[in-house]
Amino acid sequence: MKKTIGIVMVLLMLMSVTVALADVNKDAQPDKTYDGLQIFEKELSTTTGDECVPGEFIVKFKPEVGKKKIDEINLGHGTSIKRAGPHFMRLNVPEGKTVAQMVERYSRNPNVEYAEPNYIAHALMVPNDPLYNPYQWHLDNNVYGGINVEDAWNISTGTGVIVAVIDTGVAYENYEGYIIAPDLANTCFVGGYDFVNNDAHPNDDNSHGTHVAGTVAQSTNNGKGVAGVAFDACIMPVKVLNKRGSGDYGMIAAGIRFAVDNGADVISMSLGGPFPSETIEDALAYAYGKGVTIIASSGNSGNGSYSCPAAYDAYVIAVGATRYDETRASYSSYYSVTNDPVIGQYVDITAPGGDTSVDQNGDGYGDGVLQNTFNPNSKNPRDFGYWFFQGTSMAAPHVSGVAALLIANGVTGPDNVREALESTAEDKGDTGWDSEYGWGIVDAYAALNYSAAPNVPPVADAGGSYSGTEDVAIT
Repeated sequence: MKKTIGIVMVLLMLMSVTVALADVNKDAQPDKTYDGLQIFEKELSTTTGDECVPGEFIVKFKPEVGKKKIDEINLGHGTSIKRAGPHFMRLNVPEGKTVAQMVERYSRNPNVEYAEPNYIAHALMVPNDPLYNPYQWHLDNNVYGGINVEDAWNISTGTGVIVAVIDTGVAYENYEGYIIAPDLANTCFVGGYDFVNNDAHPNDDNSHGTHVAGTVAQSTNNGKGVAGVAFDACIMPVKVLNKRGSGDYGMIAAGIRFAVDNGADVISMSLGGPFPSETIEDALAYAYGKGVTIIASSGNSGNGSYSCPAAYDAYVIAVGATRYDETRASYSSYYSVTNDPVIGQYVDITAPGGDTSVDQNGDGYGDGVLQNTFNPNSKNPRDFGYWFFQGTSMAAPHVSGVAALLIANGVTGPDNVREALESTAEDKGDTGWDSEYGWGIVDAYAALNYSAAPNVPPVADAGGSYSGTEDVAIT
């Protein structure tokens, strides 16, 4: 996408904000009242129930032992095969015997390589943040699943990965009139930059960037507030948008290059403008060439428009937004022409962005994405609470967080990260890729277990031209 233009100012996209839940300068406790909302922290049991599956055990016979001998041994012990695989058998314990007795007897048999109980594993990571369940439906829920992050946390939490949040800044430090967001107190931060004010203190004066950063890596399992996707990752705050949420392409391009040159593994951009730009494209190509995974929101203008940088498909994973019920949010931008000569396919994947006009999960609040930030109305960077926002701005950091989980788990390079994300997404809309959902809704756990071949893009009808209407930066 090459098109020469002058410097373009991009403007703040209006997002819905329905409610602030809490003054977070107090310790979160069970039965705490958050702005009239009673929070009951779930008591975690100190016991886990059965340690092994009752009535069965696992046996692996030595490779040279044939089926006839195995049947003879099992018959002699009165056991029966519950399930046999290529490597081991699950055997039923005969009546009147215990698992321990059968394990001991089979272990003494010279034909047996090993015998052991069929132990039970338990999910190790269910955060104790009191607003996590049920208000962060977008991370994990029992009905639709959110992005299925609880199982993913047993594999990766993002340790060692740096995610650059290129936005309005982040409430990450106590400096002059700014304070760190209370629920980011335990989050890892690395040095960033403020391209609006040209200094090394990229503090948030809008509230948007702090909310986005929270979805990526909010302090988690700290008994306070809410959770983030890759909570052991480090955030690099890069401020390119001012208090009104606007900033020029030059600052955005400089922010991208700064992030790359200072060690970012992932760049997360919940911003965009309606025009293509060589300046932006060159910065994206530079980042991609250095092995950085780039993620951007698709925009909030519905059908028929696209936003840059999300439209640079060669370098960027474009993220659309879904609601609690996993349907596309009406505002989420998508581009139905699938072989446009300028951008090709547009939306690559979707993630929860919320819809505050409905309460589909019945929790008493509009279904926005909940994170800790300061009051977006007063823009007072010391007036913190928990706010529901909606928008593709809220969707993109979910994918950025999952990308961090993948990289921390050993996935290398933006193409491999993209392949894992897209190939395991929960398919929605038409089978395979479609213009509204891309490859589907991101699934953190499935992505971390990915080992298959990449998707093959569909063949589409010809036609179409750019008809973008979005004139906003924060999407």
